[in-house]
Amino acid sequence: MGEFDEPDPGTPRDTRRDDGTRRDQRVPGPRPATETRREGATPVGGSLLRLPAVLGERFEAVAELPVQGAESDLLLVRDEHGDEYVAKIFRRGYRADRDVWAKLPTLGSPHVLRILETGHADGRDYEVAAYAPDGNLRSLMGEGPLPVATATEIAAQLAEGLAALHRAGIVHRDLKPENVLVLRAEPVRLAIADFGLSKVLDQSVVFASSSRTLAYAAPESLSGQVSPARDWWSLGMIVRELATGRPPFQGLSETVVVDHLATRPVSADDVGDPRLRLLCRGLLARDPRRRWTGAQVRAWLDGGAPAVAEEDAPTGADLVFKGARFTRRDELARALVADWDDAARHFFERGESGPAGRSLREWLERLPAEHGDDGRAELLDERLASPLPPDVKLLHLVRWLDPELPPHYLGRRSAVDDLPNLAVLAADRRHPDHRLACRIGRDLWERGLLRILAGFEGGRELSRVDDQWRAHATTWTELARWLRAQDATPAGLDARLPQAATDDPPVVLLTLLALAARPAETQARLAESAARARASVADPPPWFSWMADGAGDDPLRLLALSLAAPEAVLEAEARARDRLAAARQEEELRAQWAERERLRLAGTGSAMTRAVLWTLPLLLFWLLGSWIVDGLFGGDDSGTTSVGGSSNKSGMPFAVLVAASLLVWAVQCGSEVALARRQGADYLPHGPWSFFAKAVAAGGRVLSGVSRASQSMSGAARRTGRPGCGLLLIAGIVPLLLVLLLLGAMTPIGSLLWLLAMAAAAFAHAVTAGMRLHRWRESRGPGGNEIGGGKL
Repeated sequence: MGEFDEPDPGTPRDTRRDDGTRRDQRVPGPRPATETRREGATPVGGSLLRLPAVLGERFEAVAELPVQGAESDLLLVRDEHGDEYVAKIFRRGYRADRDVWAKLPTLGSPHVLRILETGHADGRDYEVAAYAPDGNLRSLMGEGPLPVATATEIAAQLAEGLAALHRAGIVHRDLKPENVLVLRAEPVRLAIADFGLSKVLDQSVVFASSSRTLAYAAPESLSGQVSPARDWWSLGMIVRELATGRPPFQGLSETVVVDHLATRPVSADDVGDPRLRLLCRGLLARDPRRRWTGAQVRAWLDGGAPAVAEEDAPTGADLVFKGARFTRRDELARALVADWDDAARHFFERGESGPAGRSLREWLERLPAEHGDDGRAELLDERLASPLPPDVKLLHLVRWLDPELPPHYLGRRSAVDDLPNLAVLAADRRHPDHRLACRIGRDLWERGLLRILAGFEGGRELSRVDDQWRAHATTWTELARWLRAQDATPAGLDARLPQAATDDPPVVLLTLLALAARPAETQARLAESAARARASVADPPPWFSWMADGAGDDPLRLLALSLAAPEAVLEAEARARDRLAAARQEEELRAQWAERERLRLAGTGSAMTRAVLWTLPLLLFWLLGSWIVDGLFGGDDSGTTSVGGSSNKSGMPFAVLVAASLLVWAVQCGSEVALARRQGADYLPHGPWSFFAKAVAAGGRVLSGVSRASQSMSGAARRTGRPGCGLLLIAGIVPLLLVLLLLGAMTPIGSLLWLLAMAAAAFAHAVTAGMRLHRWRESRGPGGNEIGGGKL
């Protein structure tokens, strides 16, 4: 906090500007002030702040910066050239140290922010400095520690800036990340700013009002002592924060911070890098006379290891953790539970050999016994000295410190009523506590921590829960193995029904824990989940229906049903896709069939014409045969004829034979026409000529001449490429006719036999046509349909 002095109302306005001789050419300076005075200034948005008139003449207020101090306000201003600066307007009653203003322009350090203009106007002091759009050092600090090289470079630049200030006799008094500006982020280039609390010393130590920034304030600042050593302590606190990633005294009240600074040192044991730890130890010495200064820091930067003043050991039975001192067991237990992760790392990550582990053991040994043999030896020699993980050691420690606490593990309450919620968190991967819940569940199972937690207040039932939990896990493993072994279940069910101990994330394991802790409530939730699982499977496969029917109210079977539902959904979706594909294929086949039917029906007329044409040779055959029979057996009108000197009588005149021939041909032609009308374009490939063509195909070149003659009569040649055999058929019938004629010559009833032969041939032709129609229908498959090789 700056000096609080009432200004003299008659004090004239004084203004100081940097003459520009040492100004960084990349940072433009403000224009010289004019003699005119403008009343008022440009308001900043809705802010009531106004620039002093001497600044309002040359600058436009752009915005009020979010970082404000107790003694001043910061405004972003812009000149007429568009260059931006920061105007620091001190509040009424606060005055900057004029000696500091006089010395700042002479520093010449790149790591001390150059004040371009200072002055007093309208009853207020003001400063104008270059604007740093990259913010302050706090913006470079993330969630964790910075790399060692980056922290070292920051320490080096700040040390150089402090050395320059101290050479000029200036003590900053309020060094903190917010007062260190980032001039460039890559590579980092810093400058110390905000000299509102700075003071020029005429002697080595003076006393003045102290800073309100206690987190970075040196112990001697509590008494108002001001010396350069105060700034080196602040640098040590900044370096410690850079190295650990944790602000000093985070979450502690002002009273606790003051008590800590007044009574005990700030430990640097949690600084991981040994070189940075050495720097922090040197800068954080409580005695300002033994604290490192610029000389030791420079030696450290050059690779040296200057001596560090040893701190006096604290007296009394107290233990320091995160800047707080603890003398009571229950207070420490609650602090450890509240900051579990840091406590486990701090006390147990390095084992008992680390300084924190040693101090803890010494503190525990100094504690007075409350009830005779309180198990302290077992805690120290067996639990804390064992190779147990840090979290398990901390659990034993907390239980020993305050068994009246509710059960806690990893900082999370773990009473019986809290256990069912772990399964919900483990199943939700997006929840921020998902990983923590999985970690708790694994540790509770693998390390049997429920029996340890049973030693806390209200945790007695946890032992019973642990027994029931492990019994449920055994039963689940047997049930899952039996379900996976069933022939009806799919192979994908193996991953859906894992063993409880190997499930990852441990949803099954923690569901069984919830069932052991709160059986009625968990069974009701499992029943609801199983009902949703049944509803989610629109077309359940047989194995899922079998599981659903056999689940009943068994909670483990209901759990299995809920876990198996996604596999059933996948199978049902696959079946639906198969049905859709089959329907599409059937639709395509139907379209192909319709196209073929169209082509077949389109060839009906041509097929009927061909049927008539190929039966015309049969008509000629019957007429020729009848003429021969009449010539042999018909004779004259008296009914006698002579054959080889013998006389026979014929009962059938030639007209009757012709009529019979026409009738037989009509039957044969009608059969073929009816068949052609039914088969359409399929007629000739299934006709009689194709059969004879196949029979004589092996005849090859010998019958090629006859085949070429018969191809004109058979459409099968155009379909199959096989030679026709129409003439060959006629040639084959001639011997049969001669046999019939010889037979007729030997009997008086030759003409009657010829009629019978024609009738038999007509009947046989009709029967053969029916058989051909039947075979054609069968070749088209069930329902008379055939497309390529597929059936409809």
